[in-house]
Amino acid sequence: MKSYLSAFLLFLLLLKLVDKSISSRVPPSSTKVIFKKIGENSLDNAKQKFSPQQPNSPPKQIEGLSFLKDYLSNFGYLQSSEPFNDYLDEETITAIKTYQQYFNLQPTGNINNETLHQILLPRCAVPDMNFYYNFTDLKSWPKAGNQWFPMGKSLLTYGFQPMNEMTAEMKKVFTDAFTRWVRATAGVLKLTETTYDNADIKVGFYRFDGRFKNLLFGGSVIRYQPDSNVTTGEIRLDLTDLWALPREEDMLSQDGVLDLESAAMHQIGHLLGLDHSNKEDSVMYPYMLPSQKRKVELSVSDKDNILQQYANGNSGHGGRWGVLLFTILSLGFAFFVLGY
Repeated sequence: MKSYLSAFLLFLLLLKLVDKSISSRVPPSSTKVIFKKIGENSLDNAKQKFSPQQPNSPPKQIEGLSFLKDYLSNFGYLQSSEPFNDYLDEETITAIKTYQQYFNLQPTGNINNETLHQILLPRCAVPDMNFYYNFTDLKSWPKAGNQWFPMGKSLLTYGFQPMNEMTAEMKKVFTDAFTRWVRATAGVLKLTETTYDNADIKVGFYRFDGRFKNLLFGGSVIRYQPDSNVTTGEIRLDLTDLWALPREEDMLSQDGVLDLESAAMHQIGHLLGLDHSNKEDSVMYPYMLPSQKRKVELSVSDKDNILQQYANGNSGHGGRWGVLLFTILSLGFAFFVLGY
């Protein structure tokens, strides 16, 4: 079977498991059009709209800026919380510059073409920085420094969501990804497959909801079950994306096709204790770059970071996670309601 046909049939198999047909998929135009409008406002013919405010001048109003503020807030660059307005203020300009500096873009403080291109790339739902936590919910983003599995536990299990009916080849993609990370811990951790209900790490495909769903390829969450006092990790990938298997690498040249193993490597890294990296060669880089659509080999920084987490020969992450602390993110979940 030709690779493109195999990928298409795989997509149909996943998609038929939900109650909406292919024709019901929300087109990715809505969010992208809004960001493009913002970008157009920052071009030469309207660049003054994003220039710094003059002293004592009234704030400038830019159509669609509230969406950009929401985006920057969700990923940790803007400290304000919604509701957002379309007025440009110094806090937003600073947040834009922080975003640009993090991704090694020219820190202009305006949404130029380079920054717009970055924003529109598929990315992970986990924030990049400035995590805020509380105890008002039973979910949390994974965060380096906050261990979710018991101290000293070296054997973790993973399982696959039964309703997804993933093929053996798809499951092997995740198994190979887990194996790569195990090797990177110098054998400290072991991971083995079990049933979904009993697994420490649960893997599944879901239809995403929220304002930025068309820009997200997946995410990881930590879930606490108070009845059993058990904490588990979850890898949640977008059901409606077109995922390519390793043997279908040639498919990655097509728009909208994403590499499944690259996404698996990234999300497993989160659950093993790594935050996002702004180094483009890292598997923990939050965006899927057009020039690196398949990224499954750990970079030097990835290997160094995971060894630091497990350097003392146990799953205590270098002794920096002294107690089990379950913390809950209070910002950013508005757009990540993945069918809970």
